[in-house]
Amino acid sequence: MSGAPSGKGIGAFGAVVTIVGFVVGASIYILPGEIAATAGPGVVLSYAGAALLAVFSCVVAAQLGAVFPVSGASFVAIGRLVSPAFAFLCVWGMIGAAVVAVALLGFGFADYVRLWVPGADRLVLATALIVGLGGLNLVGVRDTIAAQTLMVAFFLVALLVFAAAALTGGDPQPLSPLLPNGLGPVISGAIPAYFSFAGFMVIIELSGEVRRPARNIPLALAISFLIVAVVYALVALAVVAQIPWTDLGRIEAPVTSAAARVLPHAVVQVIAFSAVAATASSINVMLMGYSRDLLALARSRALPRLLAGASPRTGEPAAAILAMTLLSLVALAFGARIVDYATFVVVGLMLLQVGVGLAALVLPWRDRERYQASAFRIPRPVLVFFSAGLIILSIAFIVIAASGSPGATAAGAAFIAVGAIYFAVRRIWLKRQAISLEAELARELGFDKT
Repeated sequence: MSGAPSGKGIGAFGAVVTIVGFVVGASIYILPGEIAATAGPGVVLSYAGAALLAVFSCVVAAQLGAVFPVSGASFVAIGRLVSPAFAFLCVWGMIGAAVVAVALLGFGFADYVRLWVPGADRLVLATALIVGLGGLNLVGVRDTIAAQTLMVAFFLVALLVFAAAALTGGDPQPLSPLLPNGLGPVISGAIPAYFSFAGFMVIIELSGEVRRPARNIPLALAISFLIVAVVYALVALAVVAQIPWTDLGRIEAPVTSAAARVLPHAVVQVIAFSAVAATASSINVMLMGYSRDLLALARSRALPRLLAGASPRTGEPAAAILAMTLLSLVALAFGARIVDYATFVVVGLMLLQVGVGLAALVLPWRDRERYQASAFRIPRPVLVFFSAGLIILSIAFIVIAASGSPGATAAGAAFIAVGAIYFAVRRIWLKRQAISLEAELARELGFDKT
């Protein structure tokens, strides 16, 4: 199976910083306003529903990360325990979702920067950020984590200051009726809201670079979930407490607008700038984490071997990082609405979660030796419950997304179909060169070691 490209250098603290820095991105500064524009104060329930799914994903990720301490662990786990072809499609969908997510976050970054630099070109700002962070990832994982720590500390303090001020000061708006448009918008709102939670699983893509993964991955996931859930609940409540939900649909930066009602101008500017740090931290981890999936696919020959190239100085998967960066720049060109971007990303993530859910579900039986040998082992009945729950909830979210945003969902389905066609063509092309894609996948996934 794939090893770590640059040595095991991420401890428990670094893993928490990585997860929180990824999960808490620009979306929490933007999406609560867009969701509340139809869900009303019930936006809080949308985030609660999204958090429920996040619990299931955290439990499954903790187990698979402990059992498969390798880079691109989701691909390895799904490929070994379910199907190599299905693993390819799951990771293909997630990579597509990741590059779209980077574009979404890049635009979020640009929108906040333009608060200080009116008239600045949105595309230029987003492009500069993505290129800069792609370069940072080429330097090495330790330097990347150090930069991540500073960004995470800054935006967490800023968000907590905002929430405390908005919930205790000014003239809070009534939170009733809680469901002014009924339960439907609240349920539909849980789809883009989950984009704000969509990141806990990124740590298993870096499992090969985490020290003592059986201890540090589950611990980091538990701590990170508590931090994120508390911050999100407070921020969502704070926004709807300060701005009438009927006005939120017309406000591009709801957190900053709400902060301006209760805090001095200088503090509001700091909070607005924290969105820039949150955005940068999310893009930073996305490029770092999902480049490992590209690396795993390239090593298995499912993607061209060129993408498996590593930096001779740092050992980082330089070719995969560059590919993720370039693909993200292409995604910027589509210029879709924020909610459409978020829905596309969630559809891709849901497919991956179905895959890892299936892998975790059969793990105790299909790879009993690894499961029994793991220093972190969730009891079988509990693992079955959370794995099955993750599969069912992920499929339900895809169905809800299809009804609430059919265009973005269709785009996601089309992207998966392209992946299936590519996989079939790639298999035929390799066969003509006397190379078996199945054999290459088996070698990369370590079937000979079962």
